[in-house]
Amino acid sequence: MADEINLSVMVPVDIEAEMRKSYLDYAMSVIIGRALPDVRDGLKPVHRRILFGMYELGLTSTKPYRKCAKITGEVLGKFHPHGDAPVYDALVRMAQDFNMRYPLVDGQGNFGSVDGDMPAAMRYTEARLAKIAEELLADIEKETVDFVPNFDETEQEPTVLPARVPNLLVNGTSGIAVGMATNIPPHNLREVIDATVLLIEKPDTTLKEVMKLVQGPDFPTGGYIAGREGIEAAYKSGRGSFTMRAKAAIEDAGKDRENIVVTEIPYQVNKARLIERIAELVQTKKIDGIADVRDESDRDGMRIVIEVKRGEETQLILNNLFKHTQMQESFGMIMLAIVGGQPKEMGLLEFIRLFIEHRRDVVLRRTRHELRKAREREHILTGFQVALDHLDNLIRIIRGSANRAEAKDNLLKYFSEQDVTVTENGRAKKIEGVKLDGRKYKLGGVEGETARTVTGGLTAVQVDAILELQLHRLTQLSVDEILNELKNIRERITELEEILASEKKLKQVLVGELREVQKSYGDDRRTQIVDKVDEIKLEDLIADTDMLITVSHAGYIKRTSVDIYRHQSRGGKGRIGARTKEEDFVEHLFIASAHSYILLFTSKGRVYWLKVYEIPEAAAATRGKAIASLVKFQEGEKLTAVVQARNLEEEGRFVFLATRNGTVKKSGLAEFSNPRSTGIIAINLEPKDELIGATLTDSKKMIFLASHEGQAILFRETEVRSMGRAAGGVIGMDLKKEDYVVSMDAVQPDFEIIAKEHKQTTLDLEELENEHIKDSLTSLMLTVAEKGYGKRTPLAEYRITSRGGKGVVNMKTTARNGSVVATLQVTEESDVMIITENGKVIRVHANEIREAGRSTQGVRLLRLDEGDSVAAAAVLQEEDEEAKK
Repeated sequence: MADEINLSVMVPVDIEAEMRKSYLDYAMSVIIGRALPDVRDGLKPVHRRILFGMYELGLTSTKPYRKCAKITGEVLGKFHPHGDAPVYDALVRMAQDFNMRYPLVDGQGNFGSVDGDMPAAMRYTEARLAKIAEELLADIEKETVDFVPNFDETEQEPTVLPARVPNLLVNGTSGIAVGMATNIPPHNLREVIDATVLLIEKPDTTLKEVMKLVQGPDFPTGGYIAGREGIEAAYKSGRGSFTMRAKAAIEDAGKDRENIVVTEIPYQVNKARLIERIAELVQTKKIDGIADVRDESDRDGMRIVIEVKRGEETQLILNNLFKHTQMQESFGMIMLAIVGGQPKEMGLLEFIRLFIEHRRDVVLRRTRHELRKAREREHILTGFQVALDHLDNLIRIIRGSANRAEAKDNLLKYFSEQDVTVTENGRAKKIEGVKLDGRKYKLGGVEGETARTVTGGLTAVQVDAILELQLHRLTQLSVDEILNELKNIRERITELEEILASEKKLKQVLVGELREVQKSYGDDRRTQIVDKVDEIKLEDLIADTDMLITVSHAGYIKRTSVDIYRHQSRGGKGRIGARTKEEDFVEHLFIASAHSYILLFTSKGRVYWLKVYEIPEAAAATRGKAIASLVKFQEGEKLTAVVQARNLEEEGRFVFLATRNGTVKKSGLAEFSNPRSTGIIAINLEPKDELIGATLTDSKKMIFLASHEGQAILFRETEVRSMGRAAGGVIGMDLKKEDYVVSMDAVQPDFEIIAKEHKQTTLDLEELENEHIKDSLTSLMLTVAEKGYGKRTPLAEYRITSRGGKGVVNMKTTARNGSVVATLQVTEESDVMIITENGKVIRVHANEIREAGRSTQGVRLLRLDEGDSVAAAAVLQEEDEEAKK
């Protein structure tokens, strides 16, 4: 019999259809009921139930903390029939300020850390609602959202929270469902509310206009975001990615050492694992140059210190850390949420508009609820007003009635113009009914009121309220309170009706509430956004100080702070500035600001681009690193000149070039703004010619060329027209057969002197006489000879000629002082750096060097060891204001 019964209830089904149906049911259950947030309040069901459960327990921000075990049990027993671990984990996450941009739970105790430490057990921790979470629950008791039965139909739970805060955007979320996932980053509350208000007031606002307000995600851990393109793509289509970077700075640790200090890390990166990864890379030799890694984080903030070994290039190590560790991470945005019971991928505008629709619905439902309650209260207060106006007869009727039911009937009749018979002193008394003034009392039942028995009288609800009226409410003070309350409630009714009737009023309410939230909880952006990864350069991390750049004959380059060189008087022994091999010697010396662009001009007339800080910094006694590791010079090519500038696109600026054979050329600075890694042509050279100098000009300078055999020429820059990069130039100086140019400088006339003494206000050199220009040249030319001698000669002693001449005597060259190595423009305040071929460096004040005429041999500047000679010289001076722009 049992077998027959079992067979009778068996239904044949198609296994494929059953599997499809069961899987879809499971998938939708996970999607809707577990993994994805609702677009309206930004919460998954478990988070919503936790917040509502805490609200039901009265755990608001002003109440004492309660054990998390109590909260978890409340949520499990009433709303969320799953394990306690998922509920507690969700509660903990809402309290973590490194996970939530605006935490929704105020926790007390150990709730975990950014190091990945586990929170304490729920029996040890306590929590209550954060103040901002109360904004999500605000007005929930005013019929603003729908409620549904819980799992066992013993309780009611909300399907969504009223949410005054655009929580989905400001706190973000992540979740993996079946066949889909969401990953929405947190944003800045202030920015999101500004955008929401803009869309309320101007619904047709474009994404471009909104993105002027919402710059992009704003993570609780700060850091950098690189890549606006990915953010814009996600805001447009719902998907996009960008790069997050740690915020790292470089600190001087003293004794030629530097530290990399990380103060902010990418979102959801485990700090302890990050430090372990860096240590692992050091141990396995994947990153060299790190001496130690330590965590100095405390209650004041994060601080990871990475000690760099002496002599190592800090930027290279930092770039390797970005490449091999979580100091740089990619974030893929998937803006997916539940809309109308269905998962949907949306852009930023739709997210905000759906939130606005939700708030609109909440405000309308709240307004209707408040209006109904206000009308109900008005109805009662109107009854009180009527009763107070007829108080004597009302008391007679109540006292003369046999019981409450009779008193109620008598009052209904009395206020409906019907006579009432009552008992007074044992006798029946007739009280004439009263007709109420409808205009005075604004009589009428509330919505749905069906208790009115006689048109124009009081309702049963009003009469019941009158019968419940306590005697102390009949005092004059209480009477005034009743009448004032009636007046206020009618004003409130008018206000509520206007909100329901006017779209403008409704928008004002929406905007006003959003502005209140913004004022209460808005804060500054923590995450800085840049366009591309390569925008985060070392330039942002190091001081803009003068650097001494040295280049050896064998092609080694370094930069060193000029501050390490001590001042010495003329004739001092100097200090070791660059050690080289026996067959090598220091050939070039340049002074440049750390943040400047520099153009590297080579002997073959080509140019390469670098920033000064990209040149490796090294100690004074080291030789630096090979130039070939920074730029790709051609075979046989060597560096001869450096031009520094802040803006390579600046109009009216030129690069003036001079060659060994006396050729000069002028080209616009913009011609050199886009060099390739392989270099570009700066000047076409004749065979056996070399580029010896380059400088910035502005068509208002005089050009000074000095030769090896002691000749010099001074002519107007305007005599050389501007040419393209590939041009060969024109003759600047007519040289003897064995002579060659060693130095080129651009000299600035003092136009104020010309205007004062010669009454000439023009800035055009062609319009000024030679003598007038000479009188304005206040600088001195320091000529340095190869045997350590030098002299200063006023520039005014040099005759101005046309370009292409033989020039005049600059220095008398003899066996005592040797040939000219360099001629430099100096003032009384200038310092001069002189370096020998064996690497000895001396720093001398220019005013300690005697002034002398052109045809003199000079005085001793540097005592040389036997076989040593001067290799190069350069002026150390403050960067002028124009270059700093």
